[in-house]
Amino acid sequence: MITNADITLYNHYYDKRTRLDHWQRSVIRGVHFYVDHRVSISDSGVNSGYVYKIRIPVDAPCRNTYIPEDEWKARGCDILENWTLQNDDLAVWGECGIDIEKPADLQRLGKQYCKITSWSDNRLGSLPHWRIGGA
Repeated sequence: MITNADITLYNHYYDKRTRLDHWQRSVIRGVHFYVDHRVSISDSGVNSGYVYKIRIPVDAPCRNTYIPEDEWKARGCDILENWTLQNDDLAVWGECGIDIEKPADLQRLGKQYCKITSWSDNRLGSLPHWRIGGA
């Protein structure tokens, strides 16, 4: 797999003690990052947007360890040093060294990021990886 970028993945979780959403940050190096600019014409005018396609090789360097989404949710706040893939998480192009309280924090900093809208575990096969789709 050709890799061309690093990403920062922000996983969200709900803290029952504080009753607030929190974001766990993981930097993953050596991924394939692609952005497709889509334009469509409708009765209401011209619509445009970005479609993100990210592939994370299984051997991509990351200080944190992947765990499946169901295990992530079962652990609650005991998820430090781990990352997962779940819809509505955020993927930032490049290394982002800040902790966030909400997605608007990234927007305010002008970071290019996407909200994960789909993902798949493609670790079986000749090119084991995780695939992320986002908008």
